[in-house]
Amino acid sequence: MRRLALAAGAALALLGASACTGDDGGQESANVIAPGAPGESSSPATADQIAALAEEQGHNEADVTYLVQMIEHHSQALEMTDLVPERYERDGVKLIADRISSAQDPEITAMESWLEENVFGPARENPAHQNFCGLEGDGTHHGEDGDVPTCALEVDHDDMAGMASEEDLERLAAAEGDEFDQLFVELMTTHHEGAVTMAEDVLAEGKDQTVLRMANDVIAEQNADIARMALVLEEE
Repeated sequence: MRRLALAAGAALALLGASACTGDDGGQESANVIAPGAPGESSSPATADQIAALAEEQGHNEADVTYLVQMIEHHSQALEMTDLVPERYERDGVKLIADRISSAQDPEITAMESWLEENVFGPARENPAHQNFCGLEGDGTHHGEDGDVPTCALEVDHDDMAGMASEEDLERLAAAEGDEFDQLFVELMTTHHEGAVTMAEDVLAEGKDQTVLRMANDVIAEQNADIARMALVLEEE
């Protein structure tokens, strides 16, 4: 089990409607404009529209946990594809490995960027922000330096569907030719099926629209790879 301590920030993005204080000390909300349909003028957003927008802009624990775990999940896939060039026999296996690397490396970068923008960056700007990292909390849980709150997430391979064991990776690294191809397809198919399960889980439990789009992309991309791998071993 590997523990990843995240320096964490604002959990929920605030709706972009500023407020001004009236003479009586109360607050009066500025208008939030809802765009009209084509040919129609814009109008102030209703309370329901504002609530829906706030919901769309927020993130929760499921979003953060998914990205942290999927970065680890993708990293193992790249570790497996790195073994292919020196061991493969079928050209189709090499093509699939190249496709996986080309897709998942930039996805890791995008996930890390989201965490930086929504978690790490806000934490540095406001270390005492409440509900850090999308988790329940009052902002009083601090790291060892006493300044930055931490969001401790355990990255445990057993908690992530489809992850290959250390023994599996050792077997893959020791294999060559047809034996390698077959083991690679077996392990990577299971790995992809696990990633699809994780993505489906965050679609049900997550909140942030960007994270949900990422999860949809993972489902489409990895299901396509699974279909290709089902055929590749038929090559002579």
